[in-house]
Amino acid sequence: MRTIYLAGMFLMLLVGSIEDLKDQRINPYWLLLHAAFAVGARLVLGEILPGLAGITIGLMLIGAAFVSHQKVGYGDGLVFVVCGLYLGFWENFSLLFLSLVLCALGGLVLMVFGKIRKGQALPFIPFVMGAFVCATFFEAVG
Repeated sequence: MRTIYLAGMFLMLLVGSIEDLKDQRINPYWLLLHAAFAVGARLVLGEILPGLAGITIGLMLIGAAFVSHQKVGYGDGLVFVVCGLYLGFWENFSLLFLSLVLCALGGLVLMVFGKIRKGQALPFIPFVMGAFVCATFFEAVG
């Protein structure tokens, strides 16, 4: 069943990355579809509590979006709510951490090459996708 979770997340993040790069937003209906899928899979398996614990990371990001007047986007928080449903708390926390590291490194590289300026917003979901792919790869080989 883990393969189904990972495939669902990959598809969600792939489409979300493209939307975030192109439009700087993510279709909420796409996220709702994946949330329903993740909840349904967890209910069938009787594993609902890890998914509920996992959404706390996304809820904290939504709170950060509110407090920061959207320096962190609401869509990013919603993506992590759905990721939490798929992954659970600790894996979602690890995904957020690795995503932030990749975003910081990517932003630094883009600043060094003059592609962005300090304070300019970056689409975050492509970094989440990169972190997810890296984590899944290292889990598979490790």
